[in-house]
Amino acid sequence: MFFLKNPVTNTIIIEKSEFIGVITPITSPDEIPQILKDIKKQYPKATHYCTAYVFENTQGSNDDGEPSGTAGVPILEILNAHQLKNVFACVIRYFGGIKLGAGGLIRAYARATKEALQIASILKQETTKNYQVTFSYEKINLIDTLFKDYIVNKEFLTDVNYDLQFISGEELLKTYEYLFKKIKNQGTKEILVPWK
Repeated sequence: MFFLKNPVTNTIIIEKSEFIGVITPITSPDEIPQILKDIKKQYPKATHYCTAYVFENTQGSNDDGEPSGTAGVPILEILNAHQLKNVFACVIRYFGGIKLGAGGLIRAYARATKEALQIASILKQETTKNYQVTFSYEKINLIDTLFKDYIVNKEFLTDVNYDLQFISGEELLKTYEYLFKKIKNQGTKEILVPWK
C-alpha cells in the first residue's frame, strides 16, 4: 500500500487544452467537498473539474460533464494502478477549442494524473517487527555499530535498553542474540517510509 506524502500539482497541454492534475492526501472522504471548493477557487472558470478518490476500502469518481467514463474513471484507474490509498485527485480542464474524442479524453485525464504522480513524494506502508533488548554498558559501542540502522530509542538504567525496529534484517538479531541479557518481542507496527 502506498500513500501520498504531500499535495502535488502538475500541468500538461494537449491539443490546446490545459489539464491541471491536483492530487492530495486525505484523512476522510468528508474533506473532499472543501478541497474541491478550494480547487475551484484557485482555478476559476475551468470547463471541467473531474475527480476520483480512494479512501480505505471505498472509492469513487466524477466526470463533471465530460462523456461518461472518459475522465473520472481514468483518474481512478491511475490511482489504483499506483496502489494509492487515502488520496483525492482532481484534473482541471480548460478547454482549448479542439475536441479530443472519448479515447483522447481518457488518455488525457490518465496522463495528467500519471504525470502529477511522477513528481509526487510517495510513502510505502511497511510492517516492522519490534524488540527491546537489554545489555551491559561495556557493549554499547558494539551494539551501536551492529544495529545502527535499527535503533529507535535508547534508555540507560542499571543496564542499557534499546528499542530495535526491523523491516528486514531481523536475522541480525538472531545472529547476535548472545550479546543480550534479554530480548523482548514488542510485536509489529505499521509505518510509512519514503518510497520515491
